[in-house]
Amino acid sequence: MIATIGEADQWWRCLLVDVVAYVDGFNLYHGLKSKYGRAYLWLDLVELVRQIRQHDVVLKVRYFTAIVKGEPDAALRQETYLAALAAHCPELEIVRGHFKKKTARCRDCGSRWTCACDPTQTFHTYEEKLTDVALAVAMTMDAASAYGDMSLLMSTDTDFRPAVEASLRLDPTRPVMIACPPGRVGPKHDFSGRVVSFAIPEKHLQASLLPEAVPGPDGRIYQRPGKWSG
Repeated sequence: MIATIGEADQWWRCLLVDVVAYVDGFNLYHGLKSKYGRAYLWLDLVELVRQIRQHDVVLKVRYFTAIVKGEPDAALRQETYLAALAAHCPELEIVRGHFKKKTARCRDCGSRWTCACDPTQTFHTYEEKLTDVALAVAMTMDAASAYGDMSLLMSTDTDFRPAVEASLRLDPTRPVMIACPPGRVGPKHDFSGRVVSFAIPEKHLQASLLPEAVPGPDGRIYQRPGKWSG
């Protein structure tokens, strides 16, 4: 079931609930970057959930991400962003995975294990590990323990379908909403009409940017990276 954000609000207008949100960091990042460039990468994730669920209480936002490998400048920007989030958003929990180095197939012949080219061609890339599993486990455990009243998943990755289905089985009365990052298509499976998905409006992104400079508890200032200025 695909809805506009207004229709999603109307669906639960009569309820005041505690929301627990689960943010797939790279699904959100790639959606934002593909549609808006770097304009909204310096994003206050807790405020974004508050913008989406304006009549509810944001109990916790769980943010699942990993620091990129092989790109030291990008990794430094990520670390700065995570530090700013941790300092500015007490409701936020950052859950880190990691990237694993792997050997990819030959670009010319397409072989994965043995290459028929002369000379043999291989190259290395990195694969994100553990973040999706951690998100799925957290979402399922929160439903099982009745932590919060509503689950809000910020991702369109179909790998999370089992976690959504498990949450619905564990607590059929617990609303599950899917906030689709910009440029991402909502899930094709409608979960028998028990889940509402909607696109995140740009106006909510505009209203949810972190301050340009975020003070940390140790007096350090975390500045929005110049490359993320738009």
